[in-house]
Amino acid sequence: MKSQIILCSGGARSGKSEFAERLALATEGRKAYVATGQAFDEEMIDRIKKHQERRGEIWNNFEVPLHLAKEWQNISQTADVILIDCLTMFTTNHMMAHGSIQGQQDANQLEATVLTELETLLASIKSCEGKTVIFVTNEIGLGIVPDNKLARYFRDIAGRVNRTVAMAADKLFLTISGVTIELKSQEVHING
Repeated sequence: MKSQIILCSGGARSGKSEFAERLALATEGRKAYVATGQAFDEEMIDRIKKHQERRGEIWNNFEVPLHLAKEWQNISQTADVILIDCLTMFTTNHMMAHGSIQGQQDANQLEATVLTELETLLASIKSCEGKTVIFVTNEIGLGIVPDNKLARYFRDIAGRVNRTVAMAADKLFLTISGVTIELKSQEVHING
């Protein structure tokens, strides 16, 4: 059986992570939770603590802020159902590691780095048999255009990251205000 890729998206505090966790728990197999968040401030410390308390003990936990593709082999050997939460923090971590973004050329280089790693990870997942990989991400591009370049660069890169995974995904769920719908089966294809 080929591996399955699922993307769970939604706004901040929409319930997407809880949905993704329930989905993973309802799927047969050994579970792994890959956390990309880093505790740099009080808010993230609290957020991470709440996520850990909610998950409990049944998960094999990995903390991988960067280099998901490099860690894939290790993670995939320990689990059949792998939840990666979240792509938005993964993108943030790359942005922080990149350092100062002086202009569009730096932003393009950062985007290429993130997308190359992500495409390597997706190819590795597709080459495995019998894995269910659930990605969580924030849908951040639906609001007002940010008033500063750095935020616009981030929004654009995160949007392309989400689009890359959505294109590879077998299922795409969107959670809004705690209500989740499946979108991929309703995708419109226009030929020509």
